[in-house]
Order: sequence, then C-alpha cells, then structure tokens
Amino acid sequence: MPPFLKSVWRSTQKNKKKKKQNEKATGTSAKMDLANKAICCAMRKTGAKLSDIRKLVQKTDGKRPSLAAISMAALSFHTEKKKRGVKPGRCKITKEDEKKILQKFHKLRPPGHGIDSNVSHRALPKKLREKISRRFIIRLLASKGYKPEKKLNKTDPGVKLKLTRCNFGKRHAGKSPQQWKSHLQACGDFKEFTWYPTELQPTFQKLRAAWTYMRKSEKKLPAFVRPKRWFAKKDYKKVKKHKVFGLTTSNGKSLSFSCPSPWNSVLWAALVDKKVNPFLKRAFPGKRKFHLLLDSEPLLHTDAAKAAYTRAGITTEAWPKYSPDLNPQEQVWAWAEPKLRRLETGKDAFEPWQKKVLKAVQAYPAKAKLIPSMARRCETLVKRSGAMLDD
Repeated sequence: MPPFLKSVWRSTQKNKKKKKQNEKATGTSAKMDLANKAICCAMRKTGAKLSDIRKLVQKTDGKRPSLAAISMAALSFHTEKKKRGVKPGRCKITKEDEKKILQKFHKLRPPGHGIDSNVSHRALPKKLREKISRRFIIRLLASKGYKPEKKLNKTDPGVKLKLTRCNFGKRHAGKSPQQWKSHLQACGDFKEFTWYPTELQPTFQKLRAAWTYMRKSEKKLPAFVRPKRWFAKKDYKKVKKHKVFGLTTSNGKSLSFSCPSPWNSVLWAALVDKKVNPFLKRAFPGKRKFHLLLDSEPLLHTDAAKAAYTRAGITTEAWPKYSPDLNPQEQVWAWAEPKLRRLETGKDAFEPWQKKVLKAVQAYPAKAKLIPSMARRCETLVKRSGAMLDD
C-alpha cells in the first residue's frame, strides 16, 4: 500500500474508534439520572478527578459509569438544564401567583420604563422565585401579549421631504461602496452629550431604555416613544451639555474634539483652520481637495464657515435637511452613548465626565465601514420611498 493511502487508512480507523467511544459514552451517560449528572457537573467544576467522581455516582442499574460517561454527563448537564424551562400551564402555580407576577411586572414597568425578565424574576418573593424560572416569566408575559419591542424614536418626514430624500437616493443609487470611498473623503456631525447629576441618574437609567416589554397596541403611545426630554423643566436645569464634533474619513481615521461654549460660526471657522484642515492633510497626504458630508446644521453653512472651507479646499455634499439617518457619523453617536453610560459611575463631576465622552467617541471600532455604508443607505432609501431608515 502506498504511504499516502496508508496514512489516510490510519486516520480513518482512528476517527472510527473515537466515534465509537463517544457513542458508547453518550449511551452510558443517558442511563444516569439527573441527581448523579448534577454531582458529576458540580465535582468537575471543583477540579475533582474522574476516578474520584466514579466512586460517588452510579447508573440506574446500580453499576459504576465509565470515565468517559462521567465527562459527558458533566458537559451535558447544563444543556439539559436550559431545556427544562417551565411553560405556562405546565408549572403548578395558582392564579394568585400569576396575579402577583403580573402586578410586580406592572409596578416595575410604568408606561415607557425599560425592564427585562431578570429584573422581574429577582423582584418576586423568594418562595415564588424558587418555584418558577426566568423563562417562565418571558412565556407568561408573551401569553398576555407583552413582548420585547424596540421603542420608536423616528418621526415621519412628511410627503415633501420623503420625495427629496428619495431623489437623493436615486441620484446616488448606482454607486458601489468603493465608489463612495473615492467620492467622499469624510463625514462629520455635531453631538450634544448630556451629564446628569447623581439625584437624576435612577430616573434617567429607566427612561433612556431603547426597548422594553410592551403590547403592540402600546408601541405608538407617547409614553413608549423615546422622549427628547427626560425630566420636568425644573429638573432639567440641573443637567449640563457637552458638545462634540466628530469626523470620520473613508480610510478609517477619525477626529473628535470638544466645542467651546458659547458656540458660534466664527469659532467653528477657526476650528476648521486649526484642527479640521491639518487633520485631513494628514489623513490624505498629497491631496489638496476634500469632499465632505456634513450635518445640515445652519452654523456649518454660514459665510464664515464657507470661507474656511474654501481655504481648506473643502466642498460639501448637498443632501436633504432633517435627515440625520443618512449621515453615517450618526452611527458613531449611537455606539458612543451606551459606551459612555458604561464608563460613567453615576457620581462623576462634570469636568472628569467630559473626558469620558471623548474616550467613548474615539473608541468606535468600525470607522472604515462608515463611508462605504452610504451605498446600502441609498439603496434602502429608494426601496422605502424616502421613509426614515431604521439605523
């Protein structure tokens, strides 16, 4: 037999042997009851030897299992445990218990507040919590029509704006991601991040939720649409704003900086000369002209700003107003917001919190994909006849 065929034959025999061992182990572990499998799993976690575990467990026929069977039982125990979720109707709970679960759910979830099944399960009395699983709560809520839904936060652009947006999509529909990279050097936008004092943090954490359990009939109610203002005017005076400008290039580089307060077009023109222009020259060595997609904020298109763009060799893309969903830079803000809330402690003073804002913005991972995503955005825009995009 040639050496090549001999090695193939050996590996085939080896695989057959391993397969038989696995089949044998699986069959043996199936004869162990749940209590013995639990012992295998618990002792394996502590690092006990298979030979020591074998002395403590047995099969349903009273015999000792093999070492392979013990290993398989320990691995399969968690998988089987997950499958043992109790469904409504199968769990022995009374109507009174079901009423308690729903009452606790409604108490934890005033209209619009974010909540998940873990929070609902932990809030139940100990005896009831031990009787049911988290999965049971999910299924019970689903049977009553409550399902996890993303909150609405986009507005209808109207007939006229829809037509303008659709025309924009048609004008650029033929461009591929690579063509967008050569057509557009960067996209930029302003974003105001909000600092909330310690006393407002608990309320903010509930209201800022992007999703919650709701019925279909509740989805369009005002309480379930993400509000632009979280608090009453007297409380809102306690919060502070921090404005940031972000610019992301087609070759995956980014610039972000804090905007001074008060803010005006003269200061913006100075920052174009001081920061934006040098950054673009570093990002694209040898290039003298740059085509950018900027937000439709009026301050970006004043005479002072246009003069600064001319000096820097910058031209801007004409695009529909009130269309933040078409600017890829918005994806950076959507990613940075939850990142910032994970970085903050809830007790941060405003000054150190500002540094965390820039840290969150600069950590965005998919910079090189933003400009090419314009191809998909334009295609989706045409399909939706100018309606707002979902992302």
